[in-house]
Amino acid sequence: MRLTIHRGTKEIGGSCIELETQSTRLFLDIGLPLVDREGNPLDSRHCKDLDIAQLRERQIAPDIQSLYNDSPTFPDALLLSHSHLDHYGLLPYIHNSIPIYCSKGTRKILEIAYFFGQSQFDPESVRVLEPWKDVQVGEFKITPYLADHSAIDAFSYLIETEEKKLFYTGDLRSHGRKSVLFENLLKQPPKDIDYLITEGSILGRDNYEQTNEKDIEEALVKEFLNKGLYIVSFSSQNIDRFVSIFKACKKTRRTMVVDPYTASILDNLRELSPNLPQYNWENSFKIFFVPNLYTNKLAKSKNLFTYASAKISIDEIVENKERLVVKDNFKLSRILKNRGLLKEARVIYSLWEGYLAKNNFWKENNVPLIHMHCSGHAYKEDLVRLVEAMKPKKVIPNHTFHPKQFQEMFEDRVLLLEDGKSEEL
Repeated sequence: MRLTIHRGTKEIGGSCIELETQSTRLFLDIGLPLVDREGNPLDSRHCKDLDIAQLRERQIAPDIQSLYNDSPTFPDALLLSHSHLDHYGLLPYIHNSIPIYCSKGTRKILEIAYFFGQSQFDPESVRVLEPWKDVQVGEFKITPYLADHSAIDAFSYLIETEEKKLFYTGDLRSHGRKSVLFENLLKQPPKDIDYLITEGSILGRDNYEQTNEKDIEEALVKEFLNKGLYIVSFSSQNIDRFVSIFKACKKTRRTMVVDPYTASILDNLRELSPNLPQYNWENSFKIFFVPNLYTNKLAKSKNLFTYASAKISIDEIVENKERLVVKDNFKLSRILKNRGLLKEARVIYSLWEGYLAKNNFWKENNVPLIHMHCSGHAYKEDLVRLVEAMKPKKVIPNHTFHPKQFQEMFEDRVLLLEDGKSEEL
């Protein structure tokens, strides 16, 4: 088996891994980078107007001819670990002859992204894999493992040939609402693993706080017992965080207010997880029809009316501000400012702090900012537990800016690779 990590040996994002035998080629993820080759932040919005030739020339897309439209031969399969852009963002440029596989939840998020114009990739032909149910692709036997991550329905993959076993973690953690998945993996790990390709996103952050999703919920409860309007800033696709906020609202007799886009995501995922809160539950969340492109998209498709029974007006928000927790978005924060609601408001910020570096709307408007966040990635201690449980012959760092820290943790078991250079396993 030949392994090539095309991107990810020394950075987070842009994940793309190739495995090859004499007769079969397999790819794991095809993500947009978070940084350019000089390490500067890369704004993915600036990539939309570039074609694949330009993306390859600028080293944003891996220079692998067989992935794109200009090749006479194509890989046998592409496996997606989860629905974050740094793992799937280059899908619109992949040739439609390549079979693509992922979880049901990942496909759902891809469908949502396509509907709202966040991605140009139409996932209609994507094939859904069942957790822990193996499939055969050429010489590769592939078994997906459901993982705890901030993206719903994330997969790790066990990949086997007659001679070698490799486990690819994708992104995973042990401190979300699905932490039992990580603990079960440690209790019953796949046996005789030759190579463990694992993320190390948390490495390099020496002073991180080991919070979990339950800690976030408890901290939110303490905050929401205070008076005043609360605004929460978090990703609509971070379902674990939504549930933590929703539960904290219930415990403090507050009502959560979201936009139609967030309500639509939950609605689309109800088949996957019937316990996810929905707009039509009794005493559930309310929906403010914020005037933006996503709301207009739902209106044009005639899906917006679905949420009419849960609608709340801006006047009702003003009147009931003491009992509400409002999910932030660009347009709504400006509306709240114009109605004078920011004067006594507090913001719960539950995103990566780096996003605040530019155009900090809350600081500009003197709104108190309370940071409450836990990482979507495994803490250092959990990486150690994973390696101890799985006992691989070699550990291969990926999705990390600090691969050499793996050597400090696991010494000579670590195999450091270079982007684009193949390794015979």
